[in-house]
Amino acid sequence: MLIPYLALGGRIILLGWERILVKKLGEKSDSISGTFLFFGLGTIFLLPALFFVDIVLSTSILFYVTLSSFVYSIAFWLYVKSLSEGEASLVSPLYNFNVFFLLILAVTFLGEKLSLFKVLGLLFLFYGVSFLNRKKNIIESFKAILLDKSCQYMIIASLLIAVGRTIDGNAIKITPPILYAFYLNLGISLFLLASIIAKRNLSTTIKLFKEKTKIATLSGGLNAYSYLFLLIAFTGIEVSIAEPASMTAMIITVILAGKILKENIKERLLGVAIMLIGLWLLFI
Repeated sequence: MLIPYLALGGRIILLGWERILVKKLGEKSDSISGTFLFFGLGTIFLLPALFFVDIVLSTSILFYVTLSSFVYSIAFWLYVKSLSEGEASLVSPLYNFNVFFLLILAVTFLGEKLSLFKVLGLLFLFYGVSFLNRKKNIIESFKAILLDKSCQYMIIASLLIAVGRTIDGNAIKITPPILYAFYLNLGISLFLLASIIAKRNLSTTIKLFKEKTKIATLSGGLNAYSYLFLLIAFTGIEVSIAEPASMTAMIITVILAGKILKENIKERLLGVAIMLIGLWLLFI
């Protein structure tokens, strides 16, 4: 029972650092190439883990992996593009809007009720967002975020990630976490590689890897195992606890953005704290 909690702790730490490395990987680089390295190297890092599971691939698993890989390949291209072009402390908290979109999907398609706690959670979530790009009033703050291209990319990415998480929830019922994490990373890598080849950008990808070998390798490793740790956490911890707990990683990201990237995070830390309260309320 201890393993899921250790995995959750690992997930939080790795995810906090991951976004800083992704920003450095994507800066002044082709976003699709950066995303491919992110998942391609992640796939390689997961290879040793396959020795601990039986390799199986049924039609059902292939369906889930293909569908989820396609959705995630677009989502994480936008994720990398957002971090590359925007400030990490500004766009990273918006990643957690996938919880908001998950709630909307559940209410719309699964008939889930909007409780008082969920309504309060949404209010806290949106109020916290207004601190990320603080202006003279809340309306102007939201306007500044919605008109920012990097923020737009992350919001769309979070919507697609919500769709992907819904698919994952069904897939993990019939696939061991390690095996599913490997298949998913491989599937995303193949979709991105196909796009790179179609655009004749392979030389650009190779050049990026040569220029940023250490950052690309580290980000790929963090990506692979932060996701694997999340899947392992789900085997022993309810999603209603594990998901909001893993979102505390954005505190680590914002602090690191201030320390390493020298971003102005004073008001953003307050916004992140308010958003976390909202996220927890959504799961009550």
